[in-house]
Formats: sequence, C-alpha cells, structure tokens
Amino acid sequence: MSLLVLRAGPSALVQDLGRPGHASLGVTASGAADRAAAATALRAVGTDPAAAVLEVLLGGLTVMTDEPAVVAVTGAKALVVVTPDGSRRTAATGEVLRLDAGSSLEIGRPVAGVRSYVGVRGGIDVPAVLGSRSRDTLAGLGPPPVVAGDVLDVGDAVVGPWADGWQVSAGRGVVGGGAVTGARKSVELDVIPGPRDDLFPPAAWDVLAATGHVSGHADRVGVRIDPARPVPRLDTREIPSEGMVRGAVQIPADGAPVVFGPDHPVTGGYPVIGVLTARSADAISQLLPGTPVRFRRLRGVAD
Repeated sequence: MSLLVLRAGPSALVQDLGRPGHASLGVTASGAADRAAAATALRAVGTDPAAAVLEVLLGGLTVMTDEPAVVAVTGAKALVVVTPDGSRRTAATGEVLRLDAGSSLEIGRPVAGVRSYVGVRGGIDVPAVLGSRSRDTLAGLGPPPVVAGDVLDVGDAVVGPWADGWQVSAGRGVVGGGAVTGARKSVELDVIPGPRDDLFPPAAWDVLAATGHVSGHADRVGVRIDPARPVPRLDTREIPSEGMVRGAVQIPADGAPVVFGPDHPVTGGYPVIGVLTARSADAISQLLPGTPVRFRRLRGVAD
C-alpha cells in the first residue's frame, strides 16, 4: 500500500519520535514538533507510537491512496476534504477516516495552529537514518522533504484496533496536546528555571512574564520572541558552549529570547534561563508569528 503525493504544500516532512542519543556526533534528536499531536494521530489509527507520520506546515497537502486506508489528521485545526469516486466530503481535524482505494485526502489552510499531522494505519515506511525516519532540517538528515509526485509506502506497524467513529478533542481547541487557538489570546508557556538562571537578575523573570510576541523568525530549529523589553542579564558576555535541549530558552546579548525547537543545534554559547515543559514545547510549535506569549516560571517540574 502507498500514498501518491499530488500536492505537498509549503512543507511536508516525515517525522517520528526522533533520534535521541547522538548528541556526541553533533546530531540532535529532531522528531515531530508537536509530539502530542503526532502521537494522537498514531494512536487513533492503532499504530505503533514509534511509527512515522507526515508533518504538514500550513496545509496544502493532497495525497491519494492506492488501497483502502485508515487515516487521522491532528494538530492544527484545518478543513479536511476526502474525495472518493469523484465526490467530495468534508471532515474535521481529529476524525478517523476510512479511505477507499483511489480516494484522495486534502488538508486546507489551518484556521488555528500551523502544523497538521497525518497518521496512516501502519505508519509511513521510509528508510531510517540513525534509527529514525525523522527529517532534521538543520543537519539535512533523514528522508528529504515530501514533494508532489512522491510515492510514500505504508508499513505494517499495527498494534491494535483503530478508533472507528472516534473524533479527537478538536472541539476543545486542542487536537493532540499543543495549544491550538484561533484567537490572538496570550499563550502562557511554562518554564522550568535553569541551568543558568543564576546569570540573570530577578527582573529577568518579570520581563519574561510580560506579554511578548512570536517573531517572524520561527521554524523547527527555534522560535525567536520579541519581548516587551530586552531581558536583562548580569553579564552580556558569552559563556563556554554547553549542551542544548528542545525547549531551552536562550537569552542572547540583545535580550530577545530564543526557544529551541526539535532541530536545534546540540550546543550553544548563550545562557539558558530555563527550559519549557514538554507540553509548552509542543504548544510553541503551533504558534503563528505575532501571537502574544508569556513565560510562567515554575517552582517545580510539571508537565
């Protein structure tokens, strides 16, 4: 069984849980930007959570299946169109859909959020690199970006029944786990302090708690935030390079926070005042430029 890509949209990538454990080689973990949404898509179609999905940026993907298939689209809230036998019917993000052979699946431009996840029963089956099928956009590892004309094989990573007639919690504005909101309400991002919070005055947390905005510099490597005012540091000099993780909140000398995404560099020389919780790291991956955000300092670890 396979999927023929008729249109790929602005960006369509194969992603899975990533390739952790290779930082010593200079390779980051990568993986789905909104991990909860990707996991939900796979769970809905009864597929191994380690299988691969399609991560679609700003919609525009159209695929056609050559055999009957079961799929689910999660993440950003977008119109989903299924075309069987020349007819068209619409579906909501979060529905589990049965496709007949020759049917096509189309994802429209999201009305909330930016990344959609297409889970296919059995998983997307492409060659793994360093144990993962994820595309690392910084290092150029993994399967190349999906383009029109590609034929994507579907695997057999089935682990249980699919959720017939089930719809994910799309009605609550959250499909998978990341914050997917259509209104420009301020999104609160939870931050676990450290490891270099001792290099900042208490006023730094006051600035982070004020409303800033997602800048136009946002991708899978990182998201730059335009703060209400520059985040102060006790010392603006760089520090020796240290290991980085997804969700790390770096504060460069100009005081504009940079939050690392799944394809982040493995080291960095700016101090990290804190690290987003897993839930907030998923949430920031779904935010459009201009979205107001605030950072909330946590006194303990919570997800």
